[in-house]
Order: sequence, then structure tokens, then C-alpha cells
Amino acid sequence: MTDKPIDWTPDLTLPTSKSTVQHFIANAGGDRLEIDTTPWGEADLTVNGQSLAHIEAAPSAGEAFRALETIAEDFEAGKDARLDQAIEDDEVRERLGLTRIQGGRGR
Repeated sequence: MTDKPIDWTPDLTLPTSKSTVQHFIANAGGDRLEIDTTPWGEADLTVNGQSLAHIEAAPSAGEAFRALETIAEDFEAGKDARLDQAIEDDEVRERLGLTRIQGGRGR
């Protein structure tokens, strides 16, 4: 993880309620990071417009956000998460709630 936590800012232009998608933006290490979460636990992490991770079924939007926040911090710290790497172990991917996309790059 990075030494300093990434400062996530909610997108206040979107309606806020327990039934809407929440969008968070951060700038770190010269990258634009975005996390979108849904109340049913689905979430996406995008770095510079490129999808880095997707969670399909976390127990809550908060848990999905925290999982993607950790991936973003690891990415920024230069650890484990890289845009050109994929998690090849299907069991690990399933536990993380990540899906496999064509072309071998994890999402």
C-alpha cells in the first residue's frame, strides 16, 4: 500500500440515495483513479480510463469500495496489481469477486 492513503472524492453531481451508483475520483501518482459502486455490491476500478478491476458480488457497496481501494493503493505502490498482469488462479479470482475477460487481462 502507499504511504499516504489515496484521497477519494465523491462525485456530488450524481443523485445520492441508497439505490444509486456512487462514483469516487482520486488523483495519485499522476494517475486518475475512479471507483463506481452499486448498493448490491458490484464495483469497478478504472485507472486513466482503463478498467483495472471489477467486483461482481461483495456483501455491500462499502466492502466493494474498500476492496477496490486496496487494489488501487497496491497499484500505486507498484505492488501486485499491474495493468498488464492478470490473476490467473480462478479460485483466487472467485474469492476476490473478479471476473476473467477475453485476451487474458484481468478485470
